[in-house]
Amino acid sequence: MSAHRLVAPALSRRSMMRLAALLGAAAVASTTLAGCDNADDALALTATDLTAPAREAASFSISGEDPYTILTGEQALSASYALTANLFRTCSQADRTKDGHANTFISPLSILFALALAQNGAAGTTLDELAAVTGLGTDELNSYLGTYARYLETGGMDDIGADDEGATPLHLANSIWIRETKSLEVRGDYLATCANELDASIFSAPFDATTVDDINAWVDKHTNHMIEQLISEIPDTTRLYLINALAFEDAWEEPYEEADVEDDTFTCEDGETQTVRMMYSHEETYVENEQFQGFVKPYADYRYAFVGLLPRGGVSLADAVAALDGPALEALLQPVMNAEVNAGLPKFKLEYQAELTDTLHALGMNVAFDPELADFTPMGTDKDGPLYIGQVLHKTFIDVNEEGTRAAAATSIGMEAGAAAPMDEPVVYDVILDRPFAYLIIDNHVGLPVFAGTMLAIPEA
Repeated sequence: MSAHRLVAPALSRRSMMRLAALLGAAAVASTTLAGCDNADDALALTATDLTAPAREAASFSISGEDPYTILTGEQALSASYALTANLFRTCSQADRTKDGHANTFISPLSILFALALAQNGAAGTTLDELAAVTGLGTDELNSYLGTYARYLETGGMDDIGADDEGATPLHLANSIWIRETKSLEVRGDYLATCANELDASIFSAPFDATTVDDINAWVDKHTNHMIEQLISEIPDTTRLYLINALAFEDAWEEPYEEADVEDDTFTCEDGETQTVRMMYSHEETYVENEQFQGFVKPYADYRYAFVGLLPRGGVSLADAVAALDGPALEALLQPVMNAEVNAGLPKFKLEYQAELTDTLHALGMNVAFDPELADFTPMGTDKDGPLYIGQVLHKTFIDVNEEGTRAAAATSIGMEAGAAAPMDEPVVYDVILDRPFAYLIIDNHVGLPVFAGTMLAIPEA
């Protein structure tokens, strides 16, 4: 996407003290996506909707670059795999440190969208560190995420995975919430960029109890009622919330039959055992590296897929995940030719939440959290002090069962046959997830990881 700048007058808000910008990344499942849309006016919000004025504040143009090229470009995909691996590795290590049985489940895509809202408002070292974490410059990040958002809305970009319904199992939405205060000026060009390029809704609100209700209602709607509450109160120092929400539901391409599900034993790392309902299947895609063996189970139409990853014998889950970086993760997800899998996947349902400040510190993002050093002047200014990030909240949900998965964007790797030369009988591997494992859900059409998790113990139903 060619570089372009949006210029508009600064927009004043009605009364503000000191700023701590809060990034909230909400990612979760849905029972059905039929009710998910971008019409925030359907919500009875107390907040003032500033989206239309922001979009009108500057013109927006999309480069003539092919959307397929944007979504499958090597730089963007490498950045998404690197961010996924870095967040996955750091979060799972932090969770294990707090609790040896703690499971991890994150959405790197949701976190990336929330960070993009912040990156568009950053300058200097603050911008450099954000770009190092996201892996893309601001124009490239906007082009990639903006194109992906439009791809989801339309069901495909030109010849990318269009379907008859014109919709995808994954829904996402972004929003910016601004405290009403006279001391704050939020730049019009910043809001215009976020509204036009990242399709963010923009609200002005008093940041009182009504705003807590409004934000949670917005999150509840855009996660299709699976995350009912993201925040419980608003700190006095908070001036902005930058929020992304994801919702997904898809059925398996081949659902499990009753005979495919049996009681089995899941053995935790400390030797404790659990009785689980194990779902058995035969899958045509096998993946592996030195640490993991895995299978890929496709969802309907092979658009998304679930990837189950079992550490090899003698390798702990912690060590296997610690060995993942961007290139290693991308290589791991390449199918092994002429190999199939007898797979076992336990039923599970999981809720997860985390505060990601320490995680982002570990990835090298430090200045943005420092009230004295952070530079968010392209976002706006406050007379009572500089803007900085005070918190990064993340909340997720997943439900994996016989019919499919909720709360996951998935990739399906489909292999066509018929024109190729005859092959030998495939090697068949056994990958039964009956001990601690890792998993991902990936958009198969564009190669984008959307969710990643570790399972150390199966949550009680």
